[in-house]
Formats: sequence, C-alpha cells, structure tokens
Amino acid sequence: MIEKILKIIFPVSCGICGKINSKWICPKCYIKIKKELKFYTVTEKDYKLYFIGFYENLLRKLLLKFKFNDSAYLANIFVELLYKDIAFKEKIEEYDCVIPVPMYYRNKNIRGYNQTELLAEKISELLKIEYLNNVLIKRFQNQRQSELGEKNRIENVKNVYFLKDEELIKQKNILLIDDIYTTGSTIRECIKTLKKADIKNIDVLVIAKRN
Repeated sequence: MIEKILKIIFPVSCGICGKINSKWICPKCYIKIKKELKFYTVTEKDYKLYFIGFYENLLRKLLLKFKFNDSAYLANIFVELLYKDIAFKEKIEEYDCVIPVPMYYRNKNIRGYNQTELLAEKISELLKIEYLNNVLIKRFQNQRQSELGEKNRIENVKNVYFLKDEELIKQKNILLIDDIYTTGSTIRECIKTLKKADIKNIDVLVIAKRN
C-alpha cells in the first residue's frame, strides 16, 4: 500500500528522457539505447568478464552522469537493461554473492554514494543473490586511474584493498561488480585480495568496457 501511494506522489520517470513511465526507461529510449547493447562474455586469464556495451555514445554519457552528476537513480536503468537480457539472468544466477568494488569512505561521503554499491545492491535484490559490501575494503585513496597510463595504473592500486571478514566468502562463487572496465588493473587487484580467502570462483560484471 505504501509503495503504491509513493508511486502516485513520486511517479517513476524515464531516466533518459524524463517522461513519466511505469519503469525507469521508456520504450522509446530503450529502443534507442538497445542498439548499442549486447551481453558480452570475455574470458580473461583468471576470470570471466561480463558487460553489456562499450564505453561510447549514449552508454558513456549515462555512466558519466551516473558517476559525477549526483544521479544515483541511474542505477535503476543499468540494472533494468541487464535484467532484460536473458543471457544475463542465466549467467548471473550461478553466483552465491555479489561484491562491489569499494570506494574510499571519505570520497563516498563527498559524492554521497558509491555507484558500484548501488549496482550490486540492486542486482542482489533482483536475482535474490547475497549482497556483501563489508568484505572488500579500500584502505586509502590513491590517484585516479583515469589520470594514469597502463603501467602506472598497476602500481597505483597495489595494496589499496584488504579483506575485512574472510569467513563471509569462504567457498563461495563471487561476482565482483564495477561500472567501467579499462585496463583491468583495479579488478585484478580486487580479485587478488579476495582470493586470499578460500573462495570457489570469482568473475566480474561491469556495465561498459573501453575499446
């Protein structure tokens, strides 16, 4: 009842065009962005990487807005786009828990949210998979990866993360969540840290991959 009342007072609107709609993306905008999307699976050395599009055009604009323009609500669009893909549901249901790439707490306080936490939490709710945001912790703020070349990116993330509670992920199949995949330096460092626990397997889901 409360949810119905809230929808009347604060109706859902399309996160792209802003028109009132029953879902977070209207049919017209879905057709527009769907042209850019496909559920990809890439096998890396130590993990599988899933993503729905490349970091360009409308998807790039949405991700930049999501990260830097106080637009936390856009998490709803990305998760809805994922959920509309049958291949996504088939793959992701294989995992026991989702873990977001963490943000240093002071930066999170400044921004007001960690976009990867929002994505991971909504994916968890949608697919009934355990959400763990208190296992992988960022211990200090390093230089922004976007400001560095590939070699410096590797050094920049060394020893940035630590495990808070290994028992929570013992013998679990983990899906690590991030927003954009560039060189994979951050992801590999997170995986290296998580593998210090006795886990079964770990793979990665991002929204977009840079060409």
